[in-house]
Amino acid sequence: MSRIKDISVTKKLYFIVGTMAVLIAFELLTLWFSIHTLSSVRALVGAEGLWSKAQKDGVYQLSEYQRTHNETEYTAFLNFMAVPMGDHKTRLELLKENPDMEIARQGFLEGRIHPDDIEGMIKLLRRFHDIYYIKKAIGYWSEGDSLIGQLLPLGEKIHDEINSGNISNERLNILLEELTPLNNRLTKLEDNFSYTLGEGSRWLENLILKLLFVVALTVEITGLVLGISVSRGITKGLKEINRAAKKIANGDLSERAAVYSDDEIGQVAQAMNKMTGQLVQSNKELENFAFIASHDLQEPLRIISNYSGLIQKKYKGALDPEADKYLELLMAATGRMRVLINDILDYSRIGHLRVLQTIDCNKLIQEVISDMDISLKENNTKISIQMLPVLHGYSDLKSLFQNLISNASKFKKPGVQPLIKISAEEKDDQWVFAVSDNGIGIEKVYFNQIFTIFQKLHSIKEFAGTGIGLAHCKKIVEMHGGEIWVESEPGIGTSFYFSISKKLREMEK
Repeated sequence: MSRIKDISVTKKLYFIVGTMAVLIAFELLTLWFSIHTLSSVRALVGAEGLWSKAQKDGVYQLSEYQRTHNETEYTAFLNFMAVPMGDHKTRLELLKENPDMEIARQGFLEGRIHPDDIEGMIKLLRRFHDIYYIKKAIGYWSEGDSLIGQLLPLGEKIHDEINSGNISNERLNILLEELTPLNNRLTKLEDNFSYTLGEGSRWLENLILKLLFVVALTVEITGLVLGISVSRGITKGLKEINRAAKKIANGDLSERAAVYSDDEIGQVAQAMNKMTGQLVQSNKELENFAFIASHDLQEPLRIISNYSGLIQKKYKGALDPEADKYLELLMAATGRMRVLINDILDYSRIGHLRVLQTIDCNKLIQEVISDMDISLKENNTKISIQMLPVLHGYSDLKSLFQNLISNASKFKKPGVQPLIKISAEEKDDQWVFAVSDNGIGIEKVYFNQIFTIFQKLHSIKEFAGTGIGLAHCKKIVEMHGGEIWVESEPGIGTSFYFSISKKLREMEK
């Protein structure tokens, strides 16, 4: 099966159909051969019946001839004897190394065999002459021929005696006494011949049934194996493509589809892998562009912000209220632009300087809380921390915790004190962290969408933000050989889970 996995799906289907067609043709050929062979056995049994009847009728006519001296009776005797003699001619011819088929056919015709049965009977006797039952039956046939060979001279003697002109009833009676045991012996041979052929027919029937069963089973199993094998190969390839596509669609651009064959399915997998590689390259180029563009935007933004601030400070109260409002809006917009640019720069910098270090997550969280002290106190946020591990990671982990804690504090329910729980557990070769809150929650339809850059579920008026934070988190987690996911119910709270590989040292090597 490994040879056909790389051919096209169309050719695989053709191969299955072709194989099944060949096997079915073989099955039909076996069935035809079986029926033809059984028909030939039936014809041979029928031929024995003709042989036996002709012999008995011949003996009867010879007895009548001895009694009536009517020449017509003797002629009838000779006519009946032509049947076994014709069969005798065929038997002798078929015993030759290179028999003359015309002579063999003519002999069976003289034996009154139906012309349609002759060819099958000849093939049966030639093909199966070494089979026990056929061989034994031919032995009885041969012995019967030798007795027929005695019957004909006996008939000639009776004929000569009657036509001698000096008929002796005593001699005729002596000859007639020889006829009775000869007839009895022939009858016994005929019975043995019929019995042997019956046994052979039953043996052949059982053999053919077994053969047909094996052939039919082979056809079914072969078709089933081929169908399942090809189906599994196609399904396996499609499932792998689907699995990789879902991962890539969710933003995991490090994922690649395994290629199991060179058929259309494998080619699709290869094309998707190539496309993903190109997408990764495009993302890198886009990040570089964003980094450069954001960096270059900082200077003009700083000038706009500074001069706007100077104007607002110098002319505050001197301008009309509408102008003051415009300046305030301008300052707010430049502030949001500054935050956005900084977030884009931070996002584009992730992974550029990877220095693996030992990180105590307990100390790291305390640093984050200290840095966010003002905003956390403004929201009256309470944080509960379980004992966290010491692991190998990159400095970007701090940004990961900052974003998750910031979101947990920011997306709080009105009138409810934000409560954040941070925990971690060891699973196989990973650390799995959980950052849970009692905030407004997230609807399930947005679970995958929120990790895409610039995706915001709320307006700026409700909750300030750039829509980069969770994309930022996802990138950091993937850099650590893990994945991030969310569980949430609207109005109850949200739990973000992410894993960190314990094999980063091996991955770097």
